[in-house]
Amino acid sequence: MVSSSISSLLLTLSFTSSTLGYKLVHNFDSTNWFQSFDWHTEKDPSNGFVDYISLPTAQSLGLAKITNNQVFLGVDNTNVIPQGSRGRKAIWLTSKIEFTRGLLIGDFAHIPSSDCGSWPAFWTTNNGESRTVDVPDPEKVLYGEIDILEYFSDDTNGAMTLHTDTRSHCTFDQKKGPFQTGERAEDFTDCTVGAGCSTTGLADSVGTPFNAQGGGVYAMDWTEKHINIYSWPRNAVPKDITDGQPDVANWGTPVASFDESRGDCDMVENFVAQTIYFDTTFCGDMAGGQGWTDWSTCAATTGVATCEEYVRNNPRAFANAYWLINSVKVYQ
Repeated sequence: MVSSSISSLLLTLSFTSSTLGYKLVHNFDSTNWFQSFDWHTEKDPSNGFVDYISLPTAQSLGLAKITNNQVFLGVDNTNVIPQGSRGRKAIWLTSKIEFTRGLLIGDFAHIPSSDCGSWPAFWTTNNGESRTVDVPDPEKVLYGEIDILEYFSDDTNGAMTLHTDTRSHCTFDQKKGPFQTGERAEDFTDCTVGAGCSTTGLADSVGTPFNAQGGGVYAMDWTEKHINIYSWPRNAVPKDITDGQPDVANWGTPVASFDESRGDCDMVENFVAQTIYFDTTFCGDMAGGQGWTDWSTCAATTGVATCEEYVRNNPRAFANAYWLINSVKVYQ
């Protein structure tokens, strides 16, 4: 009887332990998306050739809508942009909520294609104005940014990047290894400089080839010690994610791993409450200038000298520069 009771207790504990884990705390999808994000219309801080528009304007132009229970976020692809305008109309959204550590999982049916001049991103940041973190002096909250899904022009790999406050110290020295499947860019190991510390994504994991595979999932695992980023094409998304019971232990090696044990960075100090961002811009600091002439093949393939000239005069080039989002979920 005692032995049987102990066995039953152990079985119960084992079952309870296996069922404990992350719980869904936020689910942004077609049922609540437009109530869950703020829309920004100010000038692009990354110097893009873009005119960010409000939600009512986006809806009136058909650039923000719900279709087949999915969230569509597009850009103007019908108009040549007049001289003197801010740029091509597009979207910049920030979540109304913040979260501190946990899992952030974005399920995308389509993301902006690999179009010359475009620069889309799915990312999070704290702007030094935390609303929910209890800190003695809000002025000392450090800026921390996590670029989960970001690419520009004809890129099909993308990059996963951390940016930290210039008042802090945050570096990751390793270039590559068994801890991640992506490759750390040699010159991008200091998170405090403008380019941040960055890992190149896998082949065909963003833009046009990502869409050709039916889209897929990007996920961030954020703890007090690490920030790991994963991506999967549609046919390789882990079942636990599809089932709504994410288990990081089943996810394999991350594409990008930023871990305190392999660098010199206090993850708690540098990354406080994060807000979720989506934006699509054009040209700017990444896709314009050298990004047009040297970091992509766009100048050669289009025969156009500058990014702004191309984006201004070729609206139909951006017919596929849209997001089609199944959901964005936060688990803690």
